[in-house]
Amino acid sequence: MSQDFLDPEIFSDFIVEAREHLETIEPALLELEKSPGNSDLLNDIFRPMHSLKGASGFLGLNKINGLAHKAESILDELRNGKMVATSEIMDLILSATDALTNMINNLETANDEGDIETRDIIAHIESLMNGGGSVKPSSVSTVPPKPGKRKEKAQPLHVENLPPFDAEPYTLTVIGEGHLQDFLEEAEEILDGLGNALLQLEKNPQGNKELINDLFRYFHNIKGNSGIIGFKELNALTHEAETLLGRVRKGELAPSRGLIDLLLAVSDAMAEILSHVDSKTARIQPVDTRLTLARVKRALEGDIPADSAAAGDNASSSMTEGEYDPEDVQAFDQTVVQQLENIGIALRTLSQDSSQKDFVDGLYRSLMTIQNSCGYMRFGDLKVMAERTAGLVDQARKSGLDFELMLDILKQECSIIADGVHKRLSVLRSTYGSKSGDAEPSAKSSVAAPKPASAASLDRTRREEAAPAEIDEIMELEDGELTTGITAAPSAAKSAQAGQAQASQKAAAKATTTIRVDHEKLDHLMNVIGELIINRNRFSMLARALESGQEDVQKVAQSLSETTDAMARISDDLQDTIMKVRMVPVSSVFSRFPRLIRDLSRKSGKDVELLTEGEETELDKSLVEVIGDPLVHLIRNSVDHGIETAEERTAAGKPPMGRVWLRAYHKGNSVAIEIADDGRGIDPVKMRRAAVKKGLISEEEAAAMDDREAIELIFAPGFSTAEKITDISGRGVGMDVVRNNIKNLKGSVSITSEVGKGAKFILLLPLTLAIIDALMVTIDNEVFAIPLDAVSETTKIEASRLTEVNTRKAVTLRGDVLGVVDLREILGLSIGEEQREILPIVVIQDQDRRLGIVVDKLLERQEIVIKPLGSYLSDFDLKGVSGATIMGDGSVVLILDPHEIYSLATSTTARSI
Repeated sequence: MSQDFLDPEIFSDFIVEAREHLETIEPALLELEKSPGNSDLLNDIFRPMHSLKGASGFLGLNKINGLAHKAESILDELRNGKMVATSEIMDLILSATDALTNMINNLETANDEGDIETRDIIAHIESLMNGGGSVKPSSVSTVPPKPGKRKEKAQPLHVENLPPFDAEPYTLTVIGEGHLQDFLEEAEEILDGLGNALLQLEKNPQGNKELINDLFRYFHNIKGNSGIIGFKELNALTHEAETLLGRVRKGELAPSRGLIDLLLAVSDAMAEILSHVDSKTARIQPVDTRLTLARVKRALEGDIPADSAAAGDNASSSMTEGEYDPEDVQAFDQTVVQQLENIGIALRTLSQDSSQKDFVDGLYRSLMTIQNSCGYMRFGDLKVMAERTAGLVDQARKSGLDFELMLDILKQECSIIADGVHKRLSVLRSTYGSKSGDAEPSAKSSVAAPKPASAASLDRTRREEAAPAEIDEIMELEDGELTTGITAAPSAAKSAQAGQAQASQKAAAKATTTIRVDHEKLDHLMNVIGELIINRNRFSMLARALESGQEDVQKVAQSLSETTDAMARISDDLQDTIMKVRMVPVSSVFSRFPRLIRDLSRKSGKDVELLTEGEETELDKSLVEVIGDPLVHLIRNSVDHGIETAEERTAAGKPPMGRVWLRAYHKGNSVAIEIADDGRGIDPVKMRRAAVKKGLISEEEAAAMDDREAIELIFAPGFSTAEKITDISGRGVGMDVVRNNIKNLKGSVSITSEVGKGAKFILLLPLTLAIIDALMVTIDNEVFAIPLDAVSETTKIEASRLTEVNTRKAVTLRGDVLGVVDLREILGLSIGEEQREILPIVVIQDQDRRLGIVVDKLLERQEIVIKPLGSYLSDFDLKGVSGATIMGDGSVVLILDPHEIYSLATSTTARSI
């Protein structure tokens, strides 16, 4: 009933009070499930339920009052010892509190209790209190079909048969930004645990009841938390998933692969919903999860989906007559054809002028629209493909990368998307017929005097009546280049789709702003701060002593020196403690990859196992948050193009199951992360051949390359040796982006490979991006800093010892030939005319390669604080420079990038040093 007649203040007070009661009841119920005989807990639950019943009755809220009254009655039976608190009763009371929570939410938002079904819950309570069995709601009947009687096929899910989708953004009910941030971070942790638990359950579906209980609690916790803040979509989805897990807990449903696939889809939908939250404003951009919700409800009715391992592999097998609404098919057809046109135009324009930022943005929006459209039609492979390609475009435009370097990659990726769309549309059109319909021509012919069609309508009609083969005309491939045959027209839904894409992009870019810290670290930090204050007071005393002139100057100087030493010790301790506070284990990143391997394994038809080592290795939080994407790309490549099929592995004498290793460990003052596989490895001969064919190097350069240099061609933009590029990955496609990302983190990537044995990628990352040890040198009267991690040694040699090897200077140092370059030449500084007899040299090490760089003067080792170059200097091509630091006198010193210095040196010929 409507509550418009009530005093608004009384009504508001009731909602607040009701929420408090329900928040008290739910955790107490979970505790009671662990301790069924705890009478104090029962009283703690009974009292707020009794108060809720009384208050709702006073206000005339009959549905709330009726359900609260029944819940109070069964709680009273439990209090008096007439009934025992079984898991079934706990589930029932939890269902009642969920329904009460939903009705309270409806009261707040719509001023009405809403259409919440309570009859089944009340009937179930009455049945238990009367000593009967469980009364199962009709909507979730589990009566098995009689032997020999075939279960009727469920009707296909149609969007128009589902409740309407409300796309209007709304605000969550939170108390300050911190409350919402806590919720989001806890939800993220729950999603991580949920995914890992589902993967474990898939391996052992029958033998782990505790795992099923954990899954139930995950869904229950996030359902309760989302209900408290009024997160409608998340609450509704997790409520149904929790009910489904409750059925599995009771043994009414078996945890089949189809059921686990469904729950993983629910987990993905939850992540998608959470990504549309603005943590600053608490505003929600609703996500349409109606189909996922409907699938869960069908599962509750006993219609468990079959194993979907091959879903998306065969378009024709995954789309049957009547599965889609014809209007949805038509909208999908029009949308993707339009967006493919736009992609073709954007790529063609960027081929002529890669600086056209508007076309880059348009390309990103079109890919996001295809991603959303394919996701809606449940074409998971195309959705992932479009999402990955859109991510490449977004990453490149944010980093300011020249799109001319990206064009080959994007053309390959977009050609795969176009081919996949072609196949889907062919099946859809053959299944659902022409969109113009059979009756449409006759209807048109009956019109006496048709109005002249506009150019846009003629263009649209042409597209709608296109045969499947005509997709090739819309987006055809000629010599690896995308061209379009139809002029693009704006889509009616384009702005809405672009808004959704921007919201998704914004949400994806968010990183967690809080960090969990061991209280012992905070205690130590507090002690250090205390010492710092004492030392500060000591400086003040010395300053007063100098002002008064009563103390001997020599004595004051000695005290000042001692105090300065103490301050240095305290600042070192403070720095070390803060560094430890910022360090987090890499397990937070590694935890996402078992699910990725599982999905890639099933999609590629290969049996692949992921082995992780060193998850406890700690890395700076800012690094942990950004290494995920490069690792995803490398793991995709390993599974798709590194690991062979089971038949190939057996023929090669390998076990049928392929293995991918993900390791983390400390290496000096850095952290190394390895991605290794026992697949086919990288063939340097094939790499040289492919590079020559693509025009990246000449035949002579290929012949002069050693195997290591040939393998590293994989990092060249647009390079690929794949004979068949798949929708999972293409070895080499985007590898330059991986290297650039790691380079931006002041790290490096190296490869080792053995043909037939496997490949290993090693990412070497600094422990922190904040403070490093550096060797200070001078060049052309300017001071530069070289990260000490990269310095192997320093030495001085006579200029006469230099020899020339392959047009480059070199020296024999302790029996090894060491290449030598002048840092002036590398950095483009003026070359001095004077001939020096003694050359100061810094030997830098890039992985296992060494290089001697000649400087003017060696200074001292110093701790420096890394500062970014800033947006202004980033616009300049400062080769060999990774950042800057500010010295004690206020001067700015550039920090050199040893990896880039080495790369620049290999392309520099010998000059006089």
